[in-house]
Amino acid sequence: MWRSISLRNRLNLIFGSLLALWLAVDVSRIVVEASERARAETENAMRLTKEFVVTTLDRLQDASEPERAIEALLASLENVRHVRVGVGQPSFASAIVLAASNGSKAPFWFRSLVNAPHEVVSVPIVFNDRRMNSIVIVADSSDVIDNAWIGARDAALTGAFLALVAMAATNLLVGRALKPLDAAGAALARLEAGDYRARAEVGGPPEIVNLNTKINRLAGALSGLERANAELMERAVDAHDQERRVIAHELHDEFGPHLFALRASAAVLTKKLDALPEARSAAAAIASQVEALQNQNRRILADLRPAALEELGLVDALGSLIAHWRRAEPGTVLSLDVGPRANLLGERASQMAYRFVQEALTNAFRHAGATRIEVTLRFEDGHSHDALLDPGLAGLVIRVADDGRGLQGQGSGGMGLSGMRDRVRMLGGETLVVSLPEGGLAVEARFGTPETAGGRGKLAGAYGGGAGNLPNASG
Repeated sequence: MWRSISLRNRLNLIFGSLLALWLAVDVSRIVVEASERARAETENAMRLTKEFVVTTLDRLQDASEPERAIEALLASLENVRHVRVGVGQPSFASAIVLAASNGSKAPFWFRSLVNAPHEVVSVPIVFNDRRMNSIVIVADSSDVIDNAWIGARDAALTGAFLALVAMAATNLLVGRALKPLDAAGAALARLEAGDYRARAEVGGPPEIVNLNTKINRLAGALSGLERANAELMERAVDAHDQERRVIAHELHDEFGPHLFALRASAAVLTKKLDALPEARSAAAAIASQVEALQNQNRRILADLRPAALEELGLVDALGSLIAHWRRAEPGTVLSLDVGPRANLLGERASQMAYRFVQEALTNAFRHAGATRIEVTLRFEDGHSHDALLDPGLAGLVIRVADDGRGLQGQGSGGMGLSGMRDRVRMLGGETLVVSLPEGGLAVEARFGTPETAGGRGKLAGAYGGGAGNLPNASG
């Protein structure tokens, strides 16, 4: 529980506890002193009053009117502190004590704490060998207890006031002292979200200045590592693309002519073997296999280096890709929504967008069992301040949504989509894979949209997670 209490509240509790302890000690001191004082003063007052009463009674033995003399004696003792005097039996003392308690300013519990003595002395009244009654002397510490109560009450009020002042001052001073820590926390939160441009304001006590300086150095180091990582990924992707380009050229320039020659030779051989049906059949089989190899070679070339993308541009290349899948899968409804602005993307961005859609469609047809697939490529309003992001990509959203089976607990889209995620990240974007509420799956690539402008990694459940709902595919 203590760990969950903020530093400000901890200091308030510490100051409050110290003041409460000080107040308890002070009140205890007042009570002890009042008890000792009440005992000493009442004992002294009781002794002197008893001596005075006994002496006075001895002098009044020859009084002509004893009753009047007794009344005068009691009247002279009315203002004596710490004692109360009356005429009656010793049992009369309880009435005197009750009257004293009712007139006291201190509450009963405080009187019990002081524990003042309740001594009772009875002096018999005897005139001419005739006992008339008794003078009852009762110890009364009301004055001492009332003074102690006023002192304890004033100390408690003063302590409470000081506690409030101390807590207010603590809140003010600690709030000012910890204000730089709020900046440090905000900077760390942005760094955790992937925004390595975040910096903490350097100010406050030396310890916090040192902390914020180290946070800023960490942010700078992370920013440098991000740039270096982006450059490394860019070189890796470029090297990969160059390797694919070289392999495509090798297949086209070297492997392709040989396949064509084999197919032509098989055709010639078939014509010359009309008299040998079995040989002619074998030659026709060779021609058919070579034709299958040529088709496979063309598919590999298209995967390595899509000719449609180079010749037609991204918009028409995506249209050609959709048309291919419509012919291959006539039972699935395919829709494409892409604006002409997409043709303004650079070569690397166009390849990324084409490969992203291509891989997402392949996964949907292979694994989702979808009856409807929607492909959209749009630019949303929003400006990115990410230095690593190509300005031409700001606001770009690529989305492929289907009504198929979804991830079904698989947690990822396979190696192909993982590679696309790396390409998207290399260009400064984010990839999101989300199971849709109405069923199916949506895969998005976002670049500098309002959701991602605050820093990398802000999209919940980025790739492989299941967080949040996406807009409709037609959006």
